[in-house]
Amino acid sequence: MKALNFVIVFVLLLSCSSKQTRDDEIKLVHWNIKELESNKLRKKNDQLTSVKNILTKLDFNALSINEIQYDSRGENMELLLSQLKEDTDQFAVSFAKANTGKNAKKVKGKYTKDRKNADQVNYGLFPGQYSTGFASKHPIKEERIISDITWKEFNPAIDLSKYKTASGKPLPKDMELFDKSFTHLVIEANDTEVHIVLLHAVPSYHFGNRNTPNYERNRDQLRFLEWYVTGATNFNVVMPERYKKLRPIHKDDRVIVMGDLNTSIYMNNPGSVVLRRLFNHLSPWLKNPGPTNERQTFAANRNPLTLDYIAYRGLKLMDAGIYNPETLVEKTNVFCTPPSELPKFMTKGLDKRVTCIDDDAIELKQASDHFPIWATFRL
Repeated sequence: MKALNFVIVFVLLLSCSSKQTRDDEIKLVHWNIKELESNKLRKKNDQLTSVKNILTKLDFNALSINEIQYDSRGENMELLLSQLKEDTDQFAVSFAKANTGKNAKKVKGKYTKDRKNADQVNYGLFPGQYSTGFASKHPIKEERIISDITWKEFNPAIDLSKYKTASGKPLPKDMELFDKSFTHLVIEANDTEVHIVLLHAVPSYHFGNRNTPNYERNRDQLRFLEWYVTGATNFNVVMPERYKKLRPIHKDDRVIVMGDLNTSIYMNNPGSVVLRRLFNHLSPWLKNPGPTNERQTFAANRNPLTLDYIAYRGLKLMDAGIYNPETLVEKTNVFCTPPSELPKFMTKGLDKRVTCIDDDAIELKQASDHFPIWATFRL
């Protein structure tokens, strides 16, 4: 991460204790919290404790969460807010059930953790896995969830016969474009409309399947995003009849896009090309963002990647950053733990010269393999 990002992180941590928000201000936090399911939200556990501690340090009036499971009547965003001791009545909530896992197989009437029973097209072990939630103290005036548009409907030129599922089977011709969902909200801040777009894209990675559609599916999900917020992509989009009323957001409207877009602007994946092009029209929350994802270990090889983003148009950026305690230039009241007291998965491959690890960094590893990112905007 660039030195500028270090300073931004430190300044926000110093300032967030005041937690004073103007009416014309949107204080946004986005976080992919790894596999946040109902059992974790209802019972005391290390991950939930870490999540609560971290979010308590970050000041927000709008919260975007990826990988929050839709496995309990759609109540998990409210459960998370209540765990944070937030007044749920102060928040408007949007919680969309992902396509992920919709075709998973049951064994003896129950979904299992056996990958052979997982959804081979949209992945996932049970319906609604890896869903997306959003909570806002500003009212949500409009909500549109797009999940059933097929890949061929959006991009008729795509040749699905080139790809196979992980088990070697052909892809269905009517497979959805989105393995999760695409959410468009309109919130009202200080009598002004702001468009919020949420996307958790498919990973631009093969996971051992050399015939995977993931790279091109990620690209086309980001093409849809590009078309939706700018009005165009690099092919002529003709929406199907059932979506004929769907129109891109007007170029003069205020927009915030956020989510785990699952490709890096620093790579040359097909989706990376689209993402860099999108940033010619929308501004990223940081000019040169550092990693937002890495393995949950302190070993040297953590595979750091920049996957999560916030982008905007028509707003004034006041503050922004990535929460990663290891990148702080300066920090007071530092507490650390010897590697011998940590789970082995965190320290396997650790440089033996490391004798103590920052407790806030340990907490982040316990919470997720992604880092929270934030931005504060004014109208």
